[in-house]
Order: sequence, then structure tokens, then C-alpha cells
Amino acid sequence: MGLFGTMYIGYSGVCSMTTGMRVVADNITNLNTIGFKESRYEFMDELVSATQRVFDPEEGIGSFIKSIRTIYSQGGLSTTDIPTDLAISGKGFFIVEDEKGNIYYTRDGQFYINQVDDAHLALQNSFGMYLLGGAPDQTTADLTTLKPYLIPKTMDAKATSQIKAILTLDSRKPPNDKTLIEKYDAQANPSEPLTENNYDWVFDWSIYDSTGKPIDLKLYVDRGDSANKYEVLLALADPSMDGRGDGKLKGAFLYGELEFGGSGDVISANFYDVGIDGTLTPVDLKSTGKPQCNLNINGNEQPLTLDLGFTVNPDGSITKDPESIKMIANPFTQLSFTQDGYPEGLFDHIEIITEDGLIKAWYTNQKSIDVSRIFLADFSGYEDSLEKVDGNLFVTKAGAKPVIFAPSPGGRGRILSGALETSNVDLADEMVRLITLQRAFESNTRIITTADQMLEEFIRQR
Repeated sequence: MGLFGTMYIGYSGVCSMTTGMRVVADNITNLNTIGFKESRYEFMDELVSATQRVFDPEEGIGSFIKSIRTIYSQGGLSTTDIPTDLAISGKGFFIVEDEKGNIYYTRDGQFYINQVDDAHLALQNSFGMYLLGGAPDQTTADLTTLKPYLIPKTMDAKATSQIKAILTLDSRKPPNDKTLIEKYDAQANPSEPLTENNYDWVFDWSIYDSTGKPIDLKLYVDRGDSANKYEVLLALADPSMDGRGDGKLKGAFLYGELEFGGSGDVISANFYDVGIDGTLTPVDLKSTGKPQCNLNINGNEQPLTLDLGFTVNPDGSITKDPESIKMIANPFTQLSFTQDGYPEGLFDHIEIITEDGLIKAWYTNQKSIDVSRIFLADFSGYEDSLEKVDGNLFVTKAGAKPVIFAPSPGGRGRILSGALETSNVDLADEMVRLITLQRAFESNTRIITTADQMLEEFIRQR
């Protein structure tokens, strides 16, 4: 091959080591880049036969870079306590989409809540790409069904439709022969239809109408005409809000008679819709299971179910919950009260629930909605189908299709909220490679200078 060929061999080594140095330098400079996957240079020898020149076919003429391969091993996990920081433990890539509809894959889980229009927010990365997901109850997906799920900036108010209360009624009160219906008179006393001496106790409750406005209710309780009975009357705290008109029972909506057994549990119940003129319409508890009525608040009807911890079965028998209304020799007590209405709420924050990628948005009314479920893309065994682009992103090569899966604990990959995956670069390994490349570079330059000296000596002798 001669001295000139030897110099070219050294030159190929210099070029190869320079490329290797660039790969190592890129790895080291991205040591702190979130989700970065290190690259590995792969050298290959070059033979004369490959150049189709007339030399010994086993004679080497140097080296070149066969490929630069990305290593997809798991990086370390670093906690941040920011819910929108997401890390993948195991297999998979986040799927993101730009405004043009192009799909990218990444292990960089730094996402932010950005406003996308006047009414919605969305999870995006620093390039404005949307994090794709499925419906909250979705378990399987493909690229055609994934989309950027929007987070409403406000949650509409919800009218109360159910009240659940666990009450204790005092069995020591004496019976009386006059019912709450007979004592209630909104015409004689519009602001206080039932005066304090006309009932044994009252429970004050607050619910919401369809606009999210708080509405105060009262549940009056009074001893029945025997030692094992109590009656209840559900009414508006302000009878003037009753939109049905005027009448003796203005503001009263649901009347009930409860009978208790020796253990203090309900053994029978009768409830009635209260008409404004005093008419009582029986509630078919065998069909409804629980007492129901229609509130009328300033002309707007609002169906309401009262749950006192028992259900009337179709055969008339009663099934009670583990906690239900009781009559015992104790003072009147409200053990618990819940209602399903709420006012309008503004977006407050999101959180990723468990490790299955469910995104839940919380609002200022202390309520939440399930927004989306994050799905991941897996290329296990054919990661070379991915190609690096800027911004910790990957794209698929022609013909490559990912396996889309829902993350889960114990599955191929799970999502950790409040954490980020760090670079998988091992600095110690990179430093060893750097030193090795440096020595190889020096040796290849020595080949060139030595061949040059020999050539100079040859020319001098000529």
C-alpha cells in the first residue's frame, strides 16, 4: 500500500476517534438532561476488498464509524413534588403531538399546564406539544384514538339531588297527639312556621341550587303519638323562597313517620309529598326505596332524595345500612351529613392518581373530575426504529409502529407523579472512553507523522 496509504489509514483513525469524541462529548454535556438517552459509537474496520482495489484482500485500510446507537436503558428517578413532573419506571415513551399533528415520543416528563383557549387548559411540554391520552375509563388505545385532552377552567355548579344523614333521636321525649303538619303554619307566621316549642329538635342543613347558591333547609323532628314513633318534616329555612305560591304549608316539602323497634332501628316508614295547601301525597317507597320530593326554589324544581340510612324493599321490608337513623336514650345527635351538590369551581391543580396514568383535576369547590388517562408507547426489542431529534424527542423511522399500552403497577411500565427520569449517562464510563479515545487519537496522529518522516527520509535519499 505504501507510505501514502499508511498516512490515509492514520487519517481514518483520526476521523473515527474524532467522531467518537463527539459522541462522548454529547453524552457528557447531557449528563443533567432530563430523559436523555446516551449514544454509543460503534467502529468498524475497512478492508481493501471493500474499495475494489487491487491489493491483498485481507489488508486493512483503516476504520470508520459503523453506527451511532442510542442506549435506552432506564435512567435514575429524581423526586420533585411537582404533580405535572412525570417519570416512567420501566418500558415506554410519552406520546406528544405538535400543532401540525406530528407525533413524537419522549422520556422527558417535564409537562406544564398551559391555557389553550378561553375555557380550557392542557398539559404541554416546553415546545407547546400536547401530551396525548385516552378517556379516563379507557383501557386500550391506538394512535388514532389518542388525543390531547383539555382541562375545563371552570366546573359548573351542581344542584343537590341527594342528602345522606345519620341521626340519633332521643327516645326519652314524651309522645304527643298533634303532628308537625298540624303545627306548621306559614300563613300565621311566615318567617317561623314552626316555633321552638312545637317540635323536639331541628337539624340545620345547607344544600345548593342549580346556580350553586347555598340553600338552607331544616329537618324538624318531633315525637309521634306513641313511645316508638317519630315524625320528621323537611322544609326551607326561608319559606318565602317556595315558588309554589302561598299556603299554610308554604316552604314544607316532605313529611315522614318513622317507627322504631326495641333495638332502636327503624322497622317501618311512611313518607308524604307535602302540598302547599296541606294535602299529603304518599311516596311509593316500595318503588323509590328512599323518600323523595321535589323542592321548588324560587320557581325552579329540584328533585331531592333523603337518605337516612335505610332502604324500603319492594316487599315492604326494610334494609338498613351499617350506620342508620336510630332512636335511643341519648340526646339528639347528627353523626354525619353529606350532600352531592356544589357551587361553581375554578381550576386549582391536577394530580396523577396512583401509577396508572389517571389525570384528575381539582377545583376551588373542593371537587374533582377525571380528565384523561395517559397511554405509553413501547418499542421494546426494536428501539432502533426510533430516531433522535431535538428536544429529547424521538420520531419513528418509516414503517415502525409502537405498541400502545396503559401504564400500571407491575406492568411493562408505570408512571410516577412528582418525579423525573434523569439521564442514563454513566460519567465514569464516559471518562474512561474519553481517555481511551484520546490515546487512540494520539496514536493515529503518530502514525501520520511517522509515515511523513519516513516519506521525507525516502525523498531525501533520492
